[in-house]
Amino acid sequence: DINFNPYLKGIDMLNPYGTVYTYSPTFGLLSKRQFKPEFPVDYLMALDSDNYIFNHPFVWTNQEVSFIDLKTQQSVNANYEGTISGNTMSNDCFYRIGEHFYFVPFGVNYYFYQIDAKEKKLTPIIYLDMGDAEVKADGLPGRAVGKRNSSDEEKREITKEATERYLFLKYSSQKLLPVLKFFNNDYVYVYLTTTDRGYGSHFIYNRKIKEGFLVKDGKPFIMYPCFGIVDNVLLSICQPDRISEVVVRKLMAPDEIQKMEQLTEDDNPVIVKYYLKK
Repeated sequence: DINFNPYLKGIDMLNPYGTVYTYSPTFGLLSKRQFKPEFPVDYLMALDSDNYIFNHPFVWTNQEVSFIDLKTQQSVNANYEGTISGNTMSNDCFYRIGEHFYFVPFGVNYYFYQIDAKEKKLTPIIYLDMGDAEVKADGLPGRAVGKRNSSDEEKREITKEATERYLFLKYSSQKLLPVLKFFNNDYVYVYLTTTDRGYGSHFIYNRKIKEGFLVKDGKPFIMYPCFGIVDNVLLSICQPDRISEVVVRKLMAPDEIQKMEQLTEDDNPVIVKYYLKK
C-alpha cells in the first residue's frame, strides 16, 4: 500500500511483513522503520508521526485492524463487524477527514467506522440502510472472513469458501452489491452493481439536507464509478475513448468540450469531475 503521510510530509510505502518506507515528494528516502506485525498487513494510515493503523488480508483474522506504535513497537488489535463478502472495487479503507480518522471495510459491509486513535478502537458511525436491496449473509454459500491462528490447511479452505461466496454474488445472485463506498462531511457515495457487466448504480446522499439521489441504469445519464470526493466534487478516472459516454455536454463549459474532442484513444486516462449541488 501507498499513502500520504502529512506528519513527515512524505509518502509511506508498506512492506506487508513489517517495514514502512517514507519518501519525500522527490523520492528521497526520509525514513525506514520496521515493526513486527502479528500477521501480514496490506493497508496503512499514519495517525501521528509514530502511530499507525493497519489492515490485514482477510484470511489471517476475523475482521481486525492493528494499531501499532513504530517507536515503542506496542500493538493493539481492534475488531469490527458486518462483512458479508469480499466483493469490492475499493482501493482504500482508511480515510482522514479534517482532524478525524475513519475506516470503511472492504467488501460488502454496510458499516462506516470512526477510528479512535487514543483509545485504539473502532466505533460504527454510519450504517447504509438499503432496505430490501440489502444483502444478507444467511443462506449464502461459503464464507466472508478468516480465522485467527488458522493452519495452512485451514487457510486454503477459508480461501476456497470465500471465493465460492465471492463468485456466487458476482455472477449468480443478481443482488445489488455496494462495491465502492466513501464519504466526507457533506456526502456519502456508494457504487452498486449486480455483475461486472453493464452500468452500475450510484447512490449519493447529502448528509446536510438528508436527501439521496440515485443514478440507475444510465439514467438520467451514464456515470463512471468514482474513486474519491473533494468538497462537493466526485472524482473518476476514465479511458479517453469513453469520455463522451460519461459526461453531459450541456453541463460542460465550452473549453472543456474542446479538450474532450481533442482526446485520442492513445492518450492517458482522464480525470472526470462530477459537481454535486450543495
